[in-house]
Amino acid sequence: MYRNIPIQPRPKHVTLNDIDFYAVTEENLDEFLVRFGEENGAVVFFAISVPHYENIALNMGELRRFIEQQSAIILYYEENVNVKPDQNEEQTEEDTGN
Repeated sequence: MYRNIPIQPRPKHVTLNDIDFYAVTEENLDEFLVRFGEENGAVVFFAISVPHYENIALNMGELRRFIEQQSAIILYYEENVNVKPDQNEEQTEEDTGN
């Protein structure tokens, strides 16, 4: 039995905003505070260790892998779920030997 399942449009592409990272050490802290304050106003710190920064990179890779695999699954169903009736009849005839 043929069921017509409409393929839904893909979502809009992701648009990411730029993010600036600064490497601040004890040696450049005073200079950084002056320059950053002049450029951006208030100074707020969010600190992360090097191993945790590496974990962020690994997590982004894991997210990318997951999204690519999900996209492949969606593409598979888009290409294979909506088999046209004449294609379905041809496959049935080939399978039965008619």
